[in-house]
Amino acid sequence: MAGDMSTVASGGRRVLCVYQHAPTPGAAGIYRHRQYFAGLVRRGWTVDLVSTPRNYMSGEMPDRYRRRGLVTEKIDGIDHHWVWSPGGIHRSRVSRAANYGAFALASALRALTLPRPDVVMIYSPPLTLAPLGPLLARRFRCPWILEVRDIWPESAVSVGWLRPESAAYRGLEAVARRTTERADLVLIPTPGLEPHVRAHGARSIMTLTGAAIPRPPNAARRAAARARLGVADSECLFLYLGAIGVANDLDTLVDAVRRVPADVPARIVVAGDGSGRQALAHALETQQLERLTLLSAVPRDQVDDLLAAADVGLHLLRPDPIFESALPSKVLDYLGAHLPFITTVGGLPRQIALASGGGAARSARELAEGIEHWSALPAEERRRRGEQAFAYGQREYGIEAGTARLEALLIELLADDSRTDERNTALV
Repeated sequence: MAGDMSTVASGGRRVLCVYQHAPTPGAAGIYRHRQYFAGLVRRGWTVDLVSTPRNYMSGEMPDRYRRRGLVTEKIDGIDHHWVWSPGGIHRSRVSRAANYGAFALASALRALTLPRPDVVMIYSPPLTLAPLGPLLARRFRCPWILEVRDIWPESAVSVGWLRPESAAYRGLEAVARRTTERADLVLIPTPGLEPHVRAHGARSIMTLTGAAIPRPPNAARRAAARARLGVADSECLFLYLGAIGVANDLDTLVDAVRRVPADVPARIVVAGDGSGRQALAHALETQQLERLTLLSAVPRDQVDDLLAAADVGLHLLRPDPIFESALPSKVLDYLGAHLPFITTVGGLPRQIALASGGGAARSARELAEGIEHWSALPAEERRRRGEQAFAYGQREYGIEAGTARLEALLIELLADDSRTDERNTALV
């Protein structure tokens, strides 16, 4: 299957990845995959990435990709293959399911036309992509990796999208178990997901976290961004960056902001998009929370402006044990940008927040107290906590160490596959 072992450790290999939510250049979204794949390209690998240009947070598609069934371009050395998918993803569950199904079909058709890879990687969610793993592995006679970033369908129950007794849940659970059992390797972004994927039947599990990309402090950028936002030097700016959905529990933030005394020098900026944005905008309008500003999902370069302007990051999710093992990309963004952060999630997020100099809150009342506490700290102390957060992020989640680990995982998988192939040949 894998072929000549002499090339396994020397580069020159090809990876085929199917990941629905890769952001187009400059768009808001999660860049973890591109950072690691660009690192592989620098090490001599070829990477084909099949995705859709429709942004998963806003549901929008950039003009240059509209009315085009396929766009191929090279970004950071990665061969991107953008396939069309329908819109309306936040309109209803039916629309979102249609989007997932259409992308699964379109991505499969594109992937089957690409040069033979040495390894196939499939990202879930959405779970509808998982069956492409065994399909493409069989077509190309190569091993495949299932990366599980969120446990489905269990997560759908935790946010109220599915009932565990429903036929849809049982069907998705069967898909999750069947595909997880068949994967040559299951990759997870945090050790806390291991018992969940093992319960789905995973045979081999490895952890590859995201990366905290360094963003050095920039006084000029900070001053300009705060001026645009109307934030005074004396105010402490709290930033929530990311999806605004059912799971993100922005209601707790709204409740907390209402509780903060009027004389506390605090400002809060929420930047993102998703199914819960309209409800959040309505709450801000009706409750007149002047210290809270809601922005749309911002392009990648403007994300850096917001991070530079902020003093403290916010990580918010509704209370559910399934989120306590997650390591969201926004946490890594905060650490890389020298920002301490407050989390409302127990488990791993709380451990990271406290170890890196940040804080934790279990309720709107505690979050309000946290906002008041951080606003009262001297600016120099907040900067010191930010440096502590950055040092922690680089030590635990540096990009170079992560890229080397990913390459080592791929080489080990190819070596194991080659030995299996040799044994099978010897038996013939």
